[in-house]
Amino acid sequence: MQRFKEIIKEEFSGWKPFDIIWLVTVFLVITTMSILFKYDHTDRFYWIHIVASACGIINVVLGGKGKLSNYLFGFIHCSLMIYITLISRLYADMAVTLYNFVMQFVGFFIWAKHMNKETHEVKKNHASNKVRILSLAIIVVGTLVVGWVMQRFTDDLAPFADAAKAVMQIIAMILMVRMFSEQWWLWIAINCVSIFLYVKAGNIPITIMYVVYLVNSIIMCVRWEKEACENDKLLK
Repeated sequence: MQRFKEIIKEEFSGWKPFDIIWLVTVFLVITTMSILFKYDHTDRFYWIHIVASACGIINVVLGGKGKLSNYLFGFIHCSLMIYITLISRLYADMAVTLYNFVMQFVGFFIWAKHMNKETHEVKKNHASNKVRILSLAIIVVGTLVVGWVMQRFTDDLAPFADAAKAVMQIIAMILMVRMFSEQWWLWIAINCVSIFLYVKAGNIPITIMYVVYLVNSIIMCVRWEKEACENDKLLK
């Protein structure tokens, strides 16, 4: 019980007024909009869309803060998004969601070993040029190959856009687990593609979620780049 209290205290430490206001604001916006704009009035499991959106928002905000608890909400979000991507006929996205589900466990245990004891946030770093070039090459080739397969063998709504998002998510999750700031540049691109995909699928709640994700990814990109640069100077 004492350890549990310590964990809660650590997760709530280091929060600035802006962080709290931003978290509460995006949570209220996504929850309200998800309730007002229903994707499918005949779907009796519609609440899944609302909970997935809310948990997704909390997940990325906590992840941006470098808090270990982000993986708990990421686990719930991925579990529900498997169902949502299936009914939206975004099969590449569904496959990557399964991958992200597994990565929540991997990320949790790796981050737990690299937490800053003073800030109770994960340490931010920059990837090497070799990692950046390799990541870009995998994204380009992977998008072309997976997009071709999806176009030829499935009824995917947008095969190449879906493929691009899927491949970028795989790389972004690896960069996230490795605590590299470059992940946020990919998340910005991923969120732009996601907005296109779910507008095309007619899913307003999830579209709104990704719009908020996009704003959040830009904010967190600036923050992580700043802290990663400071860490680079310390290493030198």
